[in-house]
Amino acid sequence: MRTALLIAFLLLSDFCQAQRFKEWFRQKKTQKEYLIEQIAQYKIYLELLEKGYKIAKEGLTTIHDIKSGEFKLHKNYMDSLRIVSTQVGSYKKIQFIESLYSKIKAITASSENRLGKSAYLNNEELVYVKGVYGRLLQDCERITDALKDVTRDGPLSMSDDERFKRIDLFYAQMQSNYSFAKAFSSEAMVLAASRLREADDIKIRRAINDAQ
Repeated sequence: MRTALLIAFLLLSDFCQAQRFKEWFRQKKTQKEYLIEQIAQYKIYLELLEKGYKIAKEGLTTIHDIKSGEFKLHKNYMDSLRIVSTQVGSYKKIQFIESLYSKIKAITASSENRLGKSAYLNNEELVYVKGVYGRLLQDCERITDALKDVTRDGPLSMSDDERFKRIDLFYAQMQSNYSFAKAFSSEAMVLAASRLREADDIKIRRAINDAQ
């Protein structure tokens, strides 16, 4: 009887031990599957992070490329405004301005020379005439210097339309200076001529008085 009980106890112990091992292996398997699942999820997370970083990087690169392209286009446009087109360079009013300036210089030089030799204007009047002509020529030089900046590459960023308008303005200013040079020179010569007539009248009256 004891032997039968002992055998039964041992069999029961083995069964319980087997159940514990089975449960232990089942738990280990469950943990392993859980770990595998966690690793898989972590891998997916890393892949998503990598894709997100790649998208962000590509987005920043695209933005940079767009900005760089816009800056380049803007720079090219601004650089093009510094180049004088053939249409502007061949504008006839440029030559007209230069021609008027030459005529003004000729008028002032001739007037100063003739008035200086006439002896019918006093020194104060001659100084005044020279001062007027000097300021007039300075203004003409200002116009021609500004014209050079508008009609050559580099100094100014301007569209063709802006350059044409500026040249038109210079032409109007030079025309005004030319008209003034002619009028002032004519008035100065009239004054000298009137002094000459006065001197002649005085000589004639003296001659008449002497004859009497």
